[in-house]
Order: sequence, then structure tokens, then C-alpha cells
Amino acid sequence: MSAKTLAERKELTVHQSELLMAAVIIARSTSFVISKLTVAAMSPFNILAVRFLSAFVILLLLFHRQMKRCTGKIFRNGVVLGIVYTFVMGFEMTGIQYAETSLASLIENSAFILVPVLEILFLHQFPKRSVTIGMVLAFCGLLILNFSPGVKINFGCIYLFAAMAFYALAIFLTAIFAKEGEPLLVGIVQIGTMGVLSLLCSLLFEDFRVPSSGREWVMILFLAVVCSVFGFTLQPVAQRGLEADRAGMFSVLNPLAAIIWGNLILSEPITPTKITGAVFIVVGILFPILFKR
Repeated sequence: MSAKTLAERKELTVHQSELLMAAVIIARSTSFVISKLTVAAMSPFNILAVRFLSAFVILLLLFHRQMKRCTGKIFRNGVVLGIVYTFVMGFEMTGIQYAETSLASLIENSAFILVPVLEILFLHQFPKRSVTIGMVLAFCGLLILNFSPGVKINFGCIYLFAAMAFYALAIFLTAIFAKEGEPLLVGIVQIGTMGVLSLLCSLLFEDFRVPSSGREWVMILFLAVVCSVFGFTLQPVAQRGLEADRAGMFSVLNPLAAIIWGNLILSEPITPTKITGAVFIVVGILFPILFKR
């Protein structure tokens, strides 16, 4: 199903929303490795600026007619999400300079355990029992999946914990804004806001430059198309049919998919420990589907 088809449909079913949410998270799962490689040559906000502005131009080319329906409320929601996600990405890009990508993925994607806390505090809404059990199983799987005696908490983890907090807030707000209408347009405005803010940060605090080699362009355009045009923009579309706590659970697919990519592309071994963690994650995600109480 194309992005344009999704844009034209009014709503997705819960299962369609879950499948789309899984797809966007898996699409973004490559970003930690690609960003780690790119940040060795370019400054963090420099990368984000080129990445998200490129993605925004592509989205305008694809959906310029739909953007005519963008109201003040849609624009406001997109800008708010863009600001929050700029904090997420800024902290993430800074943190991965000092921490291993597996540890970075573990910390940031633990954000889903904070989402129900936000729902309780601001919406007075408690998660279903099946969702709570699923979250516990998924979190155990996340810990097992990333278990490594050699990994140590370091300075970069401070930034990653900050990214985790803002990511939880982003998931929570996306669930609210997506239900207010036109989630695709909200996502497009969000991407544009992230690009503009990242550019301002780069101009103020870094030496901004345009990518100078084919390798840099390939990596950034991959981040723009796969991880941003698809991975970020369609998340509000997916979350329109899901509660925030349920949507947040899918973030654990990010480190799981990253390990699979590592095996397929880099021939990294999949150990019994990783298989055990993967089983816990899959069972945790499926549990609320099988037991809906």
C-alpha cells in the first residue's frame, strides 16, 4: 500500500495501524548505524538539517495538493511535534558519538515504559492489563536482546536518557494529535519543522556544510527517504488507530530489527541470548492482540 493511498483513506483498522506502526519502526531501525557512520564526518545538527530538509522537499513534491488542506490547528500540531522530535534527534545524535549503537537503541527505545505514566498523569487513563503484561515481557526482551557484559554506561548515555524522555513525550503527543485529523499533514509539517530547527542549530553552534562526497549523500538520502519520508511521516497515520501506550510498545522492534539487519548485511552472529530476547519481544507485542482485556 503506497503512502498516497494511506493519505486518501479516512482511517485504518487497529490491525492495519499496528502493521503500519511496525513498518515505520523497522524502517527507522537502520538509522542508528547509518547515523553513527555519518556523524564521524559531519556534525550532528548538520546531518539532521540536510536529512529532514531533503525529506521535506520530497514530501512536498508528493503531497503538495494535499497540503492545501493544512489548517492552523494541523500546522500547530506539526510544529509542536517537530520541536519535540528535534530534541529527540539532537540528543540521540550527540549520544551515539560516545555510546555503542546497541546501548543507544536500548536506552532510547525504552521510552515506551514512560508513555503509560504520561497517560495516567495527563489523561487519567490506565493501560489495559494485557498491555501492561505485554510491556513487561517486551522490556525483558529488550534487556536480554542487548545484554553484553562489555557494555558500560558512559557520558553519552546522559544524552540518550534525555532522548528517551522526549521520545516518550513525542509518542504521547502524536497519539493525541493524530486523532484530531489529517495525521499525514501533521507528519509533513513535523518533518519541515525538524529540518528548519536543525538548520538553525547547525548555523548557530556548528560549521554547517553541504555533504561533500557521494558516500555522505548516499547515507543522508537513505536517512531522508527510508527513515524520514516513510519512517517518521507515517507514524501519526499509524497512531491514529492506536492508544499511546500500545503504539509505544512497537519501539522495541527497533533494536530487534537492527540486530537482524546486522546479521543480514554485516554477517553479525545471532546468539541464543538474542533469540531469547527476540522471543520475549514478539510475545510481548502479540500478547495484547491475543488477550484483549
